[in-house]
Amino acid sequence: MDRLQRCSAAFIFLFCCSLPVNSAEKVVLQLKWLHQFQFAGFYAAKEKGFYSEAGFDVEIRERDPALAPMDEVLSGKADFGVSDSSLILHRMRGKPVVVLGAIFQHSPLVLLTRAQDNLLGPFELKGKRIMFQKGIDDATLTAMFHQLGIADDDFVHVPHNFDDNALLNGEVDAMSAYLTDQPYFYQQQGMAVHVINPLNYGIDFYGDMLFTSEEVVRSDPHRAERFLQASVRGWQYALEHPQEVIEWIQSKYSERRTRERLQFEAEQTKKMILPGLVEVGHTHEGRFRRIADIYQQQNLVPLNASYDGVILDDYLNQEYRLPLWFKVMTWAAGILLLAALMLLGSAHRLKTLVRNRTRELDQANAQLARHVGIVDQHVISTQSDLDYKFTAVSSAFCRLSGYTEEELIGTHSSLHHHPQLGTETLEAMKNELKKGRSWSGILQCQAKDKSTYWLDSHVDPVLDEWGEVCGFVSVSQDITDKKRIELLSKTDKLTGLFNRLHLDDVLDHEFRRAKRYGVEFSVVLCDLDNFKSVNDSYGHLVGDQVLTSIAHLLRHNSREIDAVGRWGGEEFLLICPNTAAEGAGQMADKLRQAIEVLELGEVGHTTASFGVAGSQGKASVTDLVRAADEALYRAKKTGKNKVEGEEPLKMA
Repeated sequence: MDRLQRCSAAFIFLFCCSLPVNSAEKVVLQLKWLHQFQFAGFYAAKEKGFYSEAGFDVEIRERDPALAPMDEVLSGKADFGVSDSSLILHRMRGKPVVVLGAIFQHSPLVLLTRAQDNLLGPFELKGKRIMFQKGIDDATLTAMFHQLGIADDDFVHVPHNFDDNALLNGEVDAMSAYLTDQPYFYQQQGMAVHVINPLNYGIDFYGDMLFTSEEVVRSDPHRAERFLQASVRGWQYALEHPQEVIEWIQSKYSERRTRERLQFEAEQTKKMILPGLVEVGHTHEGRFRRIADIYQQQNLVPLNASYDGVILDDYLNQEYRLPLWFKVMTWAAGILLLAALMLLGSAHRLKTLVRNRTRELDQANAQLARHVGIVDQHVISTQSDLDYKFTAVSSAFCRLSGYTEEELIGTHSSLHHHPQLGTETLEAMKNELKKGRSWSGILQCQAKDKSTYWLDSHVDPVLDEWGEVCGFVSVSQDITDKKRIELLSKTDKLTGLFNRLHLDDVLDHEFRRAKRYGVEFSVVLCDLDNFKSVNDSYGHLVGDQVLTSIAHLLRHNSREIDAVGRWGGEEFLLICPNTAAEGAGQMADKLRQAIEVLELGEVGHTTASFGVAGSQGKASVTDLVRAADEALYRAKKTGKNKVEGEEPLKMA
């Protein structure tokens, strides 16, 4: 009998050992496009076994252009997907999507135009044919158009046919493309293209993000976290071993891309992920809030729309909730205990306590009154209702603004803001306050005598007894002197442009940024032709008026991101971030033509010469400025009223 039992036990043991210890779960990852290096980290996670170690058997499915990754995931046809910042927009519109992590810290989606067409910015696309996917992965482009006030009927939308030849053959004027891949195609075709990047217009959205449905996350948030961690491991490996990943792509996934094109894409992809600066997969709630604010400001969603629940951490960090019966019992026990303690006190002790507390309260009230008086005299503070009308103001604010308390009470706070204060600042403040959050920032204001003063303000919502916002209170610091000194320190007194000292700081900053991120910027030196004869013939006062007019033209005919300043005498410098020498040369030629036809009173007309240089290949700021100066010298020597670069520049 013992022998039979031993044999049975051995059989059962061997049978159990033969069963799979950890059967991998089959899941589908839906890509946002076709197989290429853009998704290298997911291939690495599969090929290196990171997904298997996390318990997943993953099918990586490339996209059908007719279907959206979000719809595939929400319908259950895929478990996980890759999409862009439009996920925030869809969440605010009620779609139950959850972002697991951001792979691309910057969106590579841009618009490309043919350099020969000289379409350098969004405003020049009005009336033009623009090809992009409307409503699918178009978050950054839509936000840029809305931010700049470009309506849908300002241009002709062409549905994307995913044929790069459409731009090459002139079938469209601009086409959405990925910086990581498609510029390589046009380089091979020998066609120069111009990049219109939403990043240059204040739209900095996340690019590719790994996401899933809320149903998947709620069923097991730690399962979703395991998938994210395995994917992040894959991306870390792929960025360190790009050649190995390229081999996999060509041998196991797709042969559509050449090795050279995949190598180009690998280098550009790393610039979008920024692994040396940001942890792969990292997301920041504040950045999601900025993206959501842009959507609300552009009326793409209602002002009360919420993106709550869009981040995986919202589900991982939920606190344990006690049962209702336990809470009721706890409250009841506390109330009974409090009543018992109150009954234990003697009447005499209670009377003594009340008398002592009353005396202390009187002393505290007197001290508080003194403090309130000091605060009223020396702290700049205001209180307003929900309509932003003043309900209380301090004496310090009255002195600064020049108004009496009676004149201020009941007036709208915006009436005291300076006309130059941007609406963007006020909208940002209102959006934060509507959500019950505090806001801090700089406000430019106008006093009763029309003088300007500056406040560093902190505004808090005021809650009523039910916890509802019933108004706002602000406490501010007068920083007018600081602002004036700051302005004087970097401004040329005659022209109002940046001075030489500030231009040196901007040059140093842009040069370090270009080296760090592998981007390019350019400088343009402008010198007025025959200016000495203007001073000699009309006097220095008229000469100063000419310089002021030219300065105004340069500032209002350049981009917001460009730094424009007086380099010295009749010489001006323009610093153009994220711009190659070719694009800077085209802008310089437009400025040259504008100066040539500018009316200058009794002087009539004048001309200017320009020298252009790009930062690429320069070892220092000195080398860059010297190159532009040498180009300017050639422009002067070869006839003036022209634009010269280090190499011949193509002009429209």
